[in-house]
Amino acid sequence: MITVCDISALARWGEVGLAQRLGEPCPEPPDKAWSLASAAALEKIDLRGARIEATEARPLHILVSGEARRVRAPVVRCHIWSTALPPDALYQLTDEVLLASPAFCLQQMAARSSLARAVAVGTEICGRYARSPRAKDGFHRRPPLMTPDELVRRFADARGYGTRRAREAAAFVVTDSRSPMETVVVLLFTLPVEVGGCGLPAPRLNAVVEIPASLQLALGKPYLVVDLCWEELGIILEYESYLFHRTRQQIDSDSARNEGLRDLGWMVRSVTEGMLADPQMRRELVERVAARAGIRLPTDEGYWLRQEALVRELLTL
Repeated sequence: MITVCDISALARWGEVGLAQRLGEPCPEPPDKAWSLASAAALEKIDLRGARIEATEARPLHILVSGEARRVRAPVVRCHIWSTALPPDALYQLTDEVLLASPAFCLQQMAARSSLARAVAVGTEICGRYARSPRAKDGFHRRPPLMTPDELVRRFADARGYGTRRAREAAAFVVTDSRSPMETVVVLLFTLPVEVGGCGLPAPRLNAVVEIPASLQLALGKPYLVVDLCWEELGIILEYESYLFHRTRQQIDSDSARNEGLRDLGWMVRSVTEGMLADPQMRRELVERVAARAGIRLPTDEGYWLRQEALVRELLTL
């Protein structure tokens, strides 16, 4: 038996409808039979039938019960779990393959993660995308696996390895992100200032914004959907990806949309990966958004260094 965990499990959970197909979590196999015994045992497991790959370029992350069961192979990354598994930890993917549940993935990964990385994992679980090395843009769309409230309840009274960090992270998880970069943007603005964030409340992601009839007529749309929206603060942020080449018509429409929203009193700012990576451009963006939100950010250089480290970490996840 083999137990797929960590980023390998989260990628496998990207299959739409997998949760419904697998049903309820399975009981923990007796005598830690969920742990792979040896590299030779790995060769006998039908990974192809489970739609899982293990290559040197994309090693398979698996859970093992102790150092003695760690597999020394370039196609595998082993993670030791020596205590009892949570009751909802495993799903039976095939007769030979167990899959770590989304919540257990967060717990297992949070144990050795920074707060930012743990929140990013939770936001992916509660988001509308799954990272996948096979996808054209590095991710593909799927419905959320859990809600932030479910994560909060799951770890509220939990004890054991990784639960403290998972509980801390669950409080900052945001729902409905549609891409890894959207997650980077929202976490930059919502994580606490102690780790380099801006400390804003969670926005609505992919939010519907009502517009007057005149703007509806100009845009040919009855409403607008924006990436990040702080309705009570009057702030809209739109992430602009380099991957999608806009036509002249799209550029004209976006310009009319943004000007129309500004006429209605919204602050509308576009965000690109380059703006996030550039310290001066990011600082300009952050300070303007914070000023509109009525938030006073720290002025010491240490804060901006923490923010630089935070953004660098989020961009390399």
